[in-house]
Amino acid sequence: MSDPYAHVKAHFEKVADVTVNSGRGAQGLKVGKKMIAMFSRGDLLLKLPPARVDELVATGRGQPYDPGNGRVLGNYVLIPASRSRSWIELCEEAAAAAG
Repeated sequence: MSDPYAHVKAHFEKVADVTVNSGRGAQGLKVGKKMIAMFSRGDLLLKLPPARVDELVATGRGQPYDPGNGRVLGNYVLIPASRSRSWIELCEEAAAAAG
């Protein structure tokens, strides 16, 4: 099975100030100590400002994120694998928002 995140990892391995966290624990991207993107069951979970999350959900590009406790987290959005072409752009946006 191929890695659905390979293109994201390859891109961000070359970007200063962004760390590809692919070892043990949470898999994703960090800026400093802040996790900005997590690889989640073939989809991408991003941390963005709530207004941007609302916009992505309203336009159908993303889905609200519920970590399983019945409460949606307002600053996280799940971007499905069907939208993987936009992952790098959205990760760059999340990195800029965290910086």
